[in-house]
This record gives sequence, C-alpha cells and structure tokens, in this order.
Amino acid sequence: MRRIVGPTMGVNASGGIRDAKDAQQMIAAGASRMGASARVSIATGGKGAGAYRGRCVPFVKIA
Repeated sequence: MRRIVGPTMGVNASGGIRDAKDAQQMIAAGASRMGASARVSIATGGKGAGAYRGRCVPFVKIA
C-alpha cells in the first residue's frame, strides 16, 4: 500500500495487531499510523487478548 500511495499520504494499520512483533511487521510494510486496542501490551512487550469490543481506539502516529 505504501508503494501505491507514496510518501506523503498516511497508511493506517488496524485490526489483528496484538503484540510488538505484529506492530513491527506493519511498520516494515509501510504503516505510518496504527490503531490497536492492545496498545499497552504492545508498548510493554506483552500480548493482547484479541477480543475486539467495538470501542473507539486512539491511533498512534509513528514518528
């Protein structure tokens, strides 16, 4: 997707991101933003439970 939209448009990765490894794969694939309900687990190196409950999830902009 990054290749198609180019460097000026953001690419948002969301859904199925449960741990730091998933997040790193999305960054490697070109994501510039991420939405994950497991954001605390991702940041601390744990693994999220993976139960989406329809909550509003804040996005994290990747520097």
